[in-house]
Amino acid sequence: MTFIWEFPLTAGFAIFMILLFPFMQIFFPYAIDRYFIATPGEFQPINWLLSTFFHSTFSHLFSNMFYLLILGRVVENRVGKVRWLLFYFMAGFLSILGDWVVRGILLGDTTPVVGASGAISGLACVAALLSPFRFPIAKNKTIPFPVFLFAWLSIYSDITNLFARDYIAHWAHLGGFFSVFITAYFLDQKERKEIQLGFLLNLTFFTLTIILLFFINNR
Repeated sequence: MTFIWEFPLTAGFAIFMILLFPFMQIFFPYAIDRYFIATPGEFQPINWLLSTFFHSTFSHLFSNMFYLLILGRVVENRVGKVRWLLFYFMAGFLSILGDWVVRGILLGDTTPVVGASGAISGLACVAALLSPFRFPIAKNKTIPFPVFLFAWLSIYSDITNLFARDYIAHWAHLGGFFSVFITAYFLDQKERKEIQLGFLLNLTFFTLTIILLFFINNR
């Protein structure tokens, strides 16, 4: 339990969402469609906010909580609680907005979505940019770990399944990932440079990986 509560904001958010889902399902099921699910193309600011705390199924909930507990603590360790909240809610809002525009307006798809996945995608991107190779096991102790792989694999999965009928909000996930570059404008110059450096490190390492895989496959 000490490992989990070492970063209390991340742990608190995870526990809150784990409890919220069954609570709403049991006591207020009628309020879920009305307040916690966003429909592309419809103006629903309350739903956009509340959906950042909600999930579609229990499997969706627990897979997201796994990513949140791993990647959220990386972000909390690097930027603190206030900026953690900024990245989370900006990613949640922009992921829903991006999905609203692309699917709702451009593609005419009105399948409802929830925003927690998009918000967590934003945290995944921040973790990959600011701590691509180090994972915090305590506040002042990190170990070598490929944190960037979580973001890379997620982005790859979303891009390759953008038009799949799998009931996963891939456009919203991508909105969450790329929200970081908009949120960066609310940070100071030093923090923006750290994000830029992280992007260059990821881009360089990604390019080298592609080159390596190319040579391996063509030996």
